Amino acid sequence: MSALLLLLLAPLFTGSLKWLKARLQNRRGPDPFYDYKNLFKLWRKAWIRPQGSSPLFLLAPVASLLGVGLAAAFLPVLPGVSFAGDFLVLVYLLNLGRFFQVLAALDTGSAFGGQGSYRESLVSVLAEPGTVLALGAAGLASGSLSLAAFTPLSQENALVYTLALVALSLALLAEGARLPVDDPTTHLELTMIHEAQLLDHSGPLLALYELSAGMKLLVYAGLIALLLPFGPLSFPAVLLLAWLALGYLETYGVRLRYLRLPDLMSYNTLSGILAVLGVVLRFRI
Repeated sequence: MSALLLLLLAPLFTGSLKWLKARLQNRRGPDPFYDYKNLFKLWRKAWIRPQGSSPLFLLAPVASLLGVGLAAAFLPVLPGVSFAGDFLVLVYLLNLGRFFQVLAALDTGSAFGGQGSYRESLVSVLAEPGTVLALGAAGLASGSLSLAAFTPLSQENALVYTLALVALSLALLAEGARLPVDDPTTHLELTMIHEAQLLDHSGPLLALYELSAGMKLLVYAGLIALLLPFGPLSFPAVLLLAWLALGYLETYGVRLRYLRLPDLMSYNTLSGILAVLGVVLRFRI
């Protein structure tokens, strides 16, 4: 159920974000439902397969969306699958989709596809440890390693959860290919990360990639919502805050130089490590 909800909400979130950025820049911009129309338009177009590419080129967009969809099924936004250690499976499924995306970009033999694959793989390697450590710390503080049993923010776990929220927020920016890590609106091939891998995809294949990227943003928003004390309103509240924060950040912020990304993502890993240490030291005391 959670996967279906995120599948329906993802185009609205990304489309309304484009509308918000246009308004902040004093432009009219597209309407908030633009991405629904764009996905429908892409789905009706023909797709092109580069000469020399293997069937993996066609399989990768399906695997990417399927991986994100299965990961979303573990989010307890609505009743769904739950077991001890399910957050590890969730992170694995998110990266499984990226793995196939990277392989498909390399499969085309395109120079920009290879460049984007290398860069996105590096960003993933930098973001994943902090994400796993942050969720593990939240699970240890809750006394359960199941996402559905995570306890919300309270006075007892405030420090640990604050560090975990910092790590997950940075992971959302990195995994969602948003500023300051990546610019989703850039058309300069030499500065692209995520978009450079999609240059050879078109039609329904591109639509699947666009939909999976939007869903991944909402999955990370759902993980952040698990740690907040607003009950059923946590997920809508996080979506609203993420919508406003991304809109202002991508309007008034700047993209970091690629060589500075490890410096930024080191805060993600450091926050995760400190969160785990905070739980361990609290239990010993």
